[in-house]
Amino acid sequence: MRMIVSLPDPRHTVTEQADGLVLRIPSKRNVLVVVLLSFMLCIWLVGEIVAPPFLLQSLFHPPTFAIIIFLSVGAWTLGGVIAMYIWLWQMKGCEVITVSPTALIIKRAIFGWGRSKHYDVTGIRQLRVVPFNTLTFDYGRKTIRFGAGVGETEARYILLILTLRVPGLAAVAADRSSEGTLEFVITRPENNNAEEDSSSAC
Repeated sequence: MRMIVSLPDPRHTVTEQADGLVLRIPSKRNVLVVVLLSFMLCIWLVGEIVAPPFLLQSLFHPPTFAIIIFLSVGAWTLGGVIAMYIWLWQMKGCEVITVSPTALIIKRAIFGWGRSKHYDVTGIRQLRVVPFNTLTFDYGRKTIRFGAGVGETEARYILLILTLRVPGLAAVAADRSSEGTLEFVITRPENNNAEEDSSSAC
C-alpha cells in the first residue's frame, strides 16, 4: 500500500502592513518542557501562597534570620517569574520580523507584547542561513540571530523574501561556504502564497 506524504505547512506567515512586510514565526513548542514547567509552576504557586505568613513571622526573629527568609522568598519568586516567562513563550511566543527599505525590525512577543530591536539596513552584513536553520547577520561587532524554529528550506525561503523585498539586503546576503559556513542556494517555491495559508503561525 502506497502512502502519500502531504506537504507540511510553513511555520511563518507574511502580511503587508503600512510600516513594511511583516513575517510572524510562532515559537517552537517543546511538549516535555511545557509539561515540566507546568508541574514546577504549580509547586511555585503553592510556595507563593504559603510564603506571606513566614515573611510576617520572620519580622519577630533576629534580623539575620529575617534577611535569610526574605532572600529565599525573593529567589523563589524570581525563579518562578523566569519559569513563567519560558512557559508563556513556549505556549504563545511569536517572533515578528518587519522589513522596510530602511530597517529590519525584530520583535519577540508574548500576546503581542515585547521589545522591538531596530537594525539599519545599511549596517547589516553577511545575511545568511547557518547550521540549526537560524537566520543570521553581522551588525557592527555583534552577530544577530533570528528565525529559530523553522526548517532549513523555510529559513532559505524567508531569506529570499527579505532580499526580494529590500534589494539592498541581497547585496549583503553572502555565500560563506568557503569559510566553513553552510552553503545555500535559494529557489522560489511553486506555491508563492503558501506562507499566507499557514494555520500554525501566530
